[in-house]
Amino acid sequence: MTFWGADTAELVALARRFRDHDGQLTGTAEALQSAVAVVGWEGPDATDFRERWEQCRQKLSLTAGHLGSAAEHLALQAAQQDAASDPEGRIDAGDYGGMLGGEFLDWSDLINAGERVGDIWRDRIEAGDPESSLGSRYTEENPQWDPADVDIDQNGIESSLVNQGSLGDCWYLAALMAVQQTDPGLLAENISGVGEPPGADGWEVQLFLDGEWQDVPVSPEDLGVNGTMDDGTGDPSWATIYEMAMINANDGRASAVSADTPAAGLEMITGESARESDSIGQPSFDEYKQAIDEGRPITVMTDPMKPIGPARDDLVAAHVYQVSGYDEETGEIILTNPHGPNGSTTYEVRIDPDDPMYATSIFMTGIGE
Repeated sequence: MTFWGADTAELVALARRFRDHDGQLTGTAEALQSAVAVVGWEGPDATDFRERWEQCRQKLSLTAGHLGSAAEHLALQAAQQDAASDPEGRIDAGDYGGMLGGEFLDWSDLINAGERVGDIWRDRIEAGDPESSLGSRYTEENPQWDPADVDIDQNGIESSLVNQGSLGDCWYLAALMAVQQTDPGLLAENISGVGEPPGADGWEVQLFLDGEWQDVPVSPEDLGVNGTMDDGTGDPSWATIYEMAMINANDGRASAVSADTPAAGLEMITGESARESDSIGQPSFDEYKQAIDEGRPITVMTDPMKPIGPARDDLVAAHVYQVSGYDEETGEIILTNPHGPNGSTTYEVRIDPDDPMYATSIFMTGIGE
């Protein structure tokens, strides 16, 4: 009998190369995004350049994602062939560069992994791999938790506190917090519970994607222990569900939602076009005050390329904050950190936007004129 197959060692070596290039492309895209964000350039050519760069950035991100998915698919193919050749049908997952998760896997595990819908990154998240960005399943770590208890009505959304967790999606969470303050009814309108009672079988979230509103399903089993939680209770909240919807909209890949722009977050949540300031057009206190008084959702991003200054140790570089208020007596605006009151960084920060220190260090994003 003739046996047709591949050299599995070469498959795994190729998978590792794909994974390495995924990381290199992602790092390059993030570095270029940081560089573009701080360029002090205005006018039609600047606008055209940024639009073309955004298209390029999206293609880089998509290509990186395809490389990562292909890497894990190749590792899975090699593992399936090795398991088929093993007398006991078992393989050591450690031989596949951490691309399968778990320790020892048998043939049935690998067949089921290959048959599930979606790429292997999503399989790992749904399996609750402790080594993934989201960590173990919340439902498994907290068996008494009832998903129907998540308060997704307007009052519940208004009263909860966001705690970012381990994912690098401050750009999205700060936008959620801004809309939580300015239009919690929109958030409540765009999330609905599935099952009886509502939420028992999960939720559907409306996000504005590719120019249209789309319903994104979220299952309770999607949620991981390292995701965003309610800072007051430590349990999943409406923000957890919104975060997971954004991940599911990216094929379930938590790695795909790190390091995007604040404008992308506001637009995805509200369906409206967001406007970003630059180093020349930094808004004044009066402009911030007007925007806040008009009820616009506003976020700011700190410069990813340089520290705020030696006098400030309460602002984190390359981080996005919600603009939650202002102090007219001091001329300061108040920033709120997505990491929550119990996080390791300062929760509320006050800055004077008219201070030259911030002229090229804080970039505003908001909805409306």
